[in-house]
Amino acid sequence: MHQILAPRPVPVDLTDRRAAAAHTAAKPTVPIPQAERLRPLPKKELPRICRKPTNTVRPGDLGKSDKFRQDRHYLHPSWQDAYRPERANIEGANGRLKSHGINIADPSKRLAHGRVAQTILLALMVCSANLQMLFTWDQTVGTTANEDPADVIAAPSKTAPGSLAANGLSTPQPPTMVHTST
Repeated sequence: MHQILAPRPVPVDLTDRRAAAAHTAAKPTVPIPQAERLRPLPKKELPRICRKPTNTVRPGDLGKSDKFRQDRHYLHPSWQDAYRPERANIEGANGRLKSHGINIADPSKRLAHGRVAQTILLALMVCSANLQMLFTWDQTVGTTANEDPADVIAAPSKTAPGSLAANGLSTPQPPTMVHTST
């Protein structure tokens, strides 16, 4: 059998509270005796919670964590009706943000130094992606305006799908004014 080597010790900067708290030595552990690990306790000696096949958690039982409860049972049809459309929409947006066009996961797309500059560039990239999604939706579905003759909206200029700049964003075009009355 292969023997697993112990990991090399890593020095911890105790002045950095976050690094000290993240170190495995700072995490609470419950050592299990070797004999108990090899021969687990009989079911009668286990705590009551370990002998039950299910556990019921009522509102208020979780204390501060009670705000994370879901009102619907996981994967129940009512849960699927409530969460699947939202999740599909969120995952679709995340996929667009991380796709080859904008790819917010690629740091080479935002070469500025510093956390603030990176955050601002990331916000602009997400804003640009949102505008692209709205433009795509407008091209496929269209919009319906009120039939008031005074309605005038700024319509996005028509950009050809292949006219993207090197950074994956469409080149800015001035909006054109469109009268929506019929």
